[in-house]
Amino acid sequence: MRTVREPNQTLHSIRVVKEATGLTDRRIRYYETLQLLQPKRTSGNQRLYSQHDIERLKRIKELLDNGISLKEIRHYLEHEDAAMERGRTEEVERDAESYFQGKLIARRDAVTRESLYPLTNRADILRRIHRDDENPH
Repeated sequence: MRTVREPNQTLHSIRVVKEATGLTDRRIRYYETLQLLQPKRTSGNQRLYSQHDIERLKRIKELLDNGISLKEIRHYLEHEDAAMERGRTEEVERDAESYFQGKLIARRDAVTRESLYPLTNRADILRRIHRDDENPH
């Protein structure tokens, strides 16, 4: 399981995580062995937890308190991670569409749009670039 890390995020020791989550250090390490989270490690192999890791541990605890098994929690978290990744991919594609439209404006070409919605995949972006190169205005 991957965890997303922001470059300037604060990282916490296991002591801080224990206080924030109410979990024991043994339980936190157990969840790590189950690959429900992957804290960053220092060169001395000390675990450092992000705010995302803390929120994830709170979520795991909440789900367990509601009677959900660790196997189901793993499945749930994998789907949640995949949805977040899809969201980031869609954001990149929207940024790419804006970039290409900006290039057209900078060249003072007419900006045409077939839809009010941004392109949703790389193949559409490449087709549009190819089409625009073949048919300059």
